[in-house]
Amino acid sequence: MGTTKTGARKPLGRGLGNLLENTPEAKVARQKEGIVDIPIEKIKANPDNPRKKFDKSAIDELAQTIEKHGLLQPILVQKEGDGYLVISGERRLRACRQLKLKTIPCIVKEYDRQTTLEVSLIENIQREQLDPIEEAMVYRNLLESFGMTQEELSAKVGKNRATIANRIRLLQLPDALQTALADGRLTEGQLRPLLSLKSEVLQLKLLREIEKESLNARQIEELVRRYKREPSTPKKKSARGNAVINAEARQLEEVLGVRVKIVHNEKSHNGKIVIEYFNLDDFERLKKKLIGH
Repeated sequence: MGTTKTGARKPLGRGLGNLLENTPEAKVARQKEGIVDIPIEKIKANPDNPRKKFDKSAIDELAQTIEKHGLLQPILVQKEGDGYLVISGERRLRACRQLKLKTIPCIVKEYDRQTTLEVSLIENIQREQLDPIEEAMVYRNLLESFGMTQEELSAKVGKNRATIANRIRLLQLPDALQTALADGRLTEGQLRPLLSLKSEVLQLKLLREIEKESLNARQIEELVRRYKREPSTPKKKSARGNAVINAEARQLEEVLGVRVKIVHNEKSHNGKIVIEYFNLDDFERLKKKLIGH
């Protein structure tokens, strides 16, 4: 076990605390458990760690706990060159570094990169430490880099295949929406309805509306239904004619950032364009875009 800033050894409490003491009996028990003290400067964070965000206040609290009671759970590492790579326990490593400990108790394993990713993912999932986007990125990485199927991944991480598929679909959202989810500003349930919209402009517009109006998942689903394209042309129109009109409507939607409906009569070649707006602010924005003031 490492030392504190003053060099005094802190008690670890019962059980594992006794195991990590420097008595001959404890050393034998440590060897059986595979626990070794490793100089903290030889340990580095894993760039493949699914968890990318570490809350400073949480690290501070953990450091205070370790300073008072000691590190009750060794971190999991693997050998890499002259040092070691963290497989599980980066928060504990950061807290121990903050305390300027010299060594840290570790369990050393030998894993390939795929197994390292799997172990780190499972550990984070069990602790509920990943946001949906971080989790989705690791799922995608395992599927694409190692040729795993969703069924195989489901069996390894203990998650339903549909859950994995739905998480990965979140990565189709624009970066701004993924950030809102990762930051906890919006929930997965609030953003999932936006996946059915094909226009990124509309998705971003609805993000602003959701945050401004504090809409819940049910309200968002209703809002998305309003914006989703419905058959808007006469049934007798040719399939090619439909495709052209729909493409023109989508182009207008991209420019205006709102739902656009085109009704066109092929016989008389006349029709109308219906531009929807969400509120008065939206109306003023559209007016300025259309007439320039």
